[in-house]
Amino acid sequence: MRKRHHNILIIILVVLFILLGIPTYYIFSVDTSTVYSEPKYVEIPSGATTTEVVNILTESRILKHPTTFIFLVRFTGMHKKIRAGRFKFERPVSVMKLVRILTRGGSFDIKITIPEGYTIYNIAGLLHRELGIDSVSFLASCKDSAVLNKLNIPGPTAEGFLFPETYSIPKEISPDSIISIMFNEFQRRWTDEYQVRADSLGFSKLEIITLASIIEAEAHQKEEQTIISSVYHNRIKLNMLLQADPTTIYGLRKFDKPLILTDLDDDSPYNTYRHAGLPPGPICNPGEDAIYAALYPDSTDYLYFVSRRDGTHIFSKTIQQHHRAIQTVKKLMRNKSQP
Repeated sequence: MRKRHHNILIIILVVLFILLGIPTYYIFSVDTSTVYSEPKYVEIPSGATTTEVVNILTESRILKHPTTFIFLVRFTGMHKKIRAGRFKFERPVSVMKLVRILTRGGSFDIKITIPEGYTIYNIAGLLHRELGIDSVSFLASCKDSAVLNKLNIPGPTAEGFLFPETYSIPKEISPDSIISIMFNEFQRRWTDEYQVRADSLGFSKLEIITLASIIEAEAHQKEEQTIISSVYHNRIKLNMLLQADPTTIYGLRKFDKPLILTDLDDDSPYNTYRHAGLPPGPICNPGEDAIYAALYPDSTDYLYFVSRRDGTHIFSKTIQQHHRAIQTVKKLMRNKSQP
């Protein structure tokens, strides 16, 4: 009988050790000798639940022991004291220190909105105006193969993969870190469904984002994006030149000047009047609607479109219809110019 009681006591002690000893070890223990290659930033939104906080910290690889974290904050009641804000981590921290950091609150940094269709050149100017970040350094990072390889950005530059969104960005942040934040948001938006759809169309992720960027640049009305997408899909299937003005403009960097006839002879790989297929990479950073349009075009026979100069387009199936549409637009412009 005594032996049986002794065995039960041992089992109870082992269970207590597991329940209390191991969490205690993880609460206080951490390898502080490690330094992250670049600071990690996480943002805890206002009103976030404990589960949401844990998910954010785990996905950012700040928290390795979520069960221990939940045990600690609920046992101590600290889950009610976690504050919203942006938090910077330069090295691993123990669960205990992590809780202390979160309950002190983070910094509410400058909010910057990247509009849909912005190029890396637009973003560089915006970051310089809002954060004082050197535009040349940012553009250099966008084109740095080491940065692109580290983040697994598939394009020749970061163009197309800096997702248009509103970000909270601290003043003291490197260009590489900004690119990482914006690309992580892109990765979050690029779902498994999107990848499966791209594969079924026979397009790579880079090709879809490149096409989406052209759609973003061409379409001024959201409802026309899937129609414009159908035009380019149809042209690609027929091995026709895309003849997209925005790609040629991007290759020439003539962002503030209209194209002239001689520009169409430029040998840039982005000149889709001379080179078949898609250009080497995106020409801007498309939003989610444009990405969706590239993946799910309308089913049409359209091969041409011309702008009405009011944000909408006339779509045509044949070159003859297209020429008539051009004449219609010219007539509209003449009528508008007359007193």
